[in-house]
Amino acid sequence: MGRRRIEITLIPDKSKRHTTFTKRRNGLTKIAYEFCRKFDSTAVLLIFSSSQNCYAFGHPEIDSVLNRYEVDSSSAEAGTSAAEERAVTEMERRIGNAVESGRWEEAVRGLGLDAFDQLTAELENIRRQVAAFQTKFAAAPEEETQDPGRS
Repeated sequence: MGRRRIEITLIPDKSKRHTTFTKRRNGLTKIAYEFCRKFDSTAVLLIFSSSQNCYAFGHPEIDSVLNRYEVDSSSAEAGTSAAEERAVTEMERRIGNAVESGRWEEAVRGLGLDAFDQLTAELENIRRQVAAFQTKFAAAPEEETQDPGRS
C-alpha cells in the first residue's frame, strides 16, 4: 500500500491515540538510534505522553550526553549574579511543583534553551545529592553492625 501523508490532528479515540503514540515513539527512537550509529553522533530524546509519563532515550547514554552540557559548579558559584540566583530559585520551584504533582510536563513547558539547561543542571545536582545520601545510608548499617570493642 505504501506510505501516505496524514494530517496531524488529535485522535479522538483514546486507545487508538495511545497505540499511535507508542508506534511513533518507537519509530522516533529507532530513527534517533540509527542516526547516532551511522553518523557517530550523540542524542537525547525526552518524550512526554498525555498521561504525564516521560520516555527518555540517549546515545550512548543519557547521563553522558547531559553531563557535557552541565555547568561546572565551581565556576557557576564564582560568577553568580542576582538574575542567575532568581533563575535557580525558579528552577527549584518548578522541580518542587513537578515532584508534588507528578506532572513533569509542566516543569519544562515554556522553557527556552538556557532555562532548560538550568533545569537539567539542577536535576543533575539533585541526582548527585540523592546518590550521596544513598551511599551514606547504605554505609550506616555496616558501621552499626561492627563490634564496638574493635577499632
